[in-house]
Amino acid sequence: MNIKQATISRTQIDTAFDTQMRSVGIVVMFADANGNVTSNMQDWLTDLLLSSPLLHRAVQDNMQHWLKQDSPVCIEACAGVWVAPVRQIKNKRTNGFGLGVFITDELCEGEYFHALCQASNADVTMIRELIKSMNPISTNDVNRMSTLFQMAWSTSLQNESTQHTVESVGKELADSYEEISLLYTITSSMNSVNHPERFIELACNELLQTLPYGWVGVQLRIGDRLPRIGNDLVFAGNAPKNIASAVRSITNDIESSPIISTCNDSVANRLGKATIIEPIINDGEVIGVLVAAEKQSNDPDASSVDIKLLSATAAQLAIFLENALLYEDLNATFLGTLEALTNSIDAKDKYTCGHSQRVALLTAQLAESAGLEADQVDRFRIAGLVHDIGKIGVPESVLLKKGDLTDDEFESIKKHPEIGARILKDIPQMEDILGGVLHHHEKFDGGGYPNGIAGDCIPLVARMISLADTFDAMSSSRTYRTAMTRNSVLNEMRSVVGTQFDPELAELFFDLDFSNWEKLMVEHQTGNTENPSAIRKAA
Repeated sequence: MNIKQATISRTQIDTAFDTQMRSVGIVVMFADANGNVTSNMQDWLTDLLLSSPLLHRAVQDNMQHWLKQDSPVCIEACAGVWVAPVRQIKNKRTNGFGLGVFITDELCEGEYFHALCQASNADVTMIRELIKSMNPISTNDVNRMSTLFQMAWSTSLQNESTQHTVESVGKELADSYEEISLLYTITSSMNSVNHPERFIELACNELLQTLPYGWVGVQLRIGDRLPRIGNDLVFAGNAPKNIASAVRSITNDIESSPIISTCNDSVANRLGKATIIEPIINDGEVIGVLVAAEKQSNDPDASSVDIKLLSATAAQLAIFLENALLYEDLNATFLGTLEALTNSIDAKDKYTCGHSQRVALLTAQLAESAGLEADQVDRFRIAGLVHDIGKIGVPESVLLKKGDLTDDEFESIKKHPEIGARILKDIPQMEDILGGVLHHHEKFDGGGYPNGIAGDCIPLVARMISLADTFDAMSSSRTYRTAMTRNSVLNEMRSVVGTQFDPELAELFFDLDFSNWEKLMVEHQTGNTENPSAIRKAA
């Protein structure tokens, strides 16, 4: 009677399998490599069989035979007690046998039955009654019972293997989901190239929520090409104080390969346990590093999942930063072009030289004082810069005329807001500030031009430019009058608050610090103007 060899290692059978086999009269036991027999079950039949010296001797005597057989055969340990062996394989070697032990109706009739009961200190009559209640199989059914055990064992092994596979696949899916979720969140935010610091903070926070690390940070090496970030360490988590200098010193010479520290090396000692440093590479050049440090788990080393997620995030950061740098370059070129254009208009008249830049500065200061966000402040500054661009369509004879303007000449001057709006309306970047160009000569009481709108109907940016424009114009010498003193200008402006100017904005404007404006005024008057990019930073 042959039992087919099991090909999968089984070091322990679960209780459910033991119980199932016991319900059909089979007691599951184990024999280690030395022939020692044990069982996970605890009941009267298991105790009865385990107490049999003949059973132990039969298993030990047959171990060597079973090892030589391709399919170990079922044996009769003693009259009425059968043992069906199945190999247990570990590392492709047999390290013992699983045993299916069952009894037949011959057990109670044989001479050995009394010795078996005596060995276990069991009552013969009671054991006989218990065995009869089991309806033990006949000797003719031994082969069927052996086959049943073999099939059940193989099925159990397959289920166990499947469970391990499911758990393994589940873990891989969980890891993949974390990676996909992380990259999706990061990728979906990659359009915010005008706010690189926010994107980097998002990437660090997402990694920190995904990986078991104490802190995650990004250290860039791009100089002042992204002014809002610079070369500061941007991080999420609980990074130690003064960690930025340690990061810089370790990563200054990093090349294209990551640094993965062990538990006690110099990097781990300075930055934290299981530190990973991934280079951020753009066009073959390392432009920064992504760092995860101080691992918060029992595993002292960086795992393959940790390294994979950090590497994938570093790649996404490289793409984003490339786009952010391109955006910054394009934006600088665009603003430089606008400044050159407005400077050329201001240059028509030596008295208005630098007027647009000074209005841009004051408008940005007022927007900041009003509590607007940095992005909006920048947009309002650009609106102030281009507010007079429509003067390109006004004849120089009118712009430079000394003395009073005729009615027709004044009507020509009054067209410059509409001309400016038409010039800029087809430029997508100007759409949100066209109101500042078109309406900066409207008055709060509705008496301005070109549309005569009043109050809050006048765009906020236009109400701010109106204050800055008036202040700078009255503070500058013109062909038709000399510059007024600061106090005279402010007093005259106060006299028209509520009619020409928004009262709330006017109060904020009067409290501004005009020192930067004075600096620009001196530079423009002496012809010592700084370069446009420097003025942008000062603004």
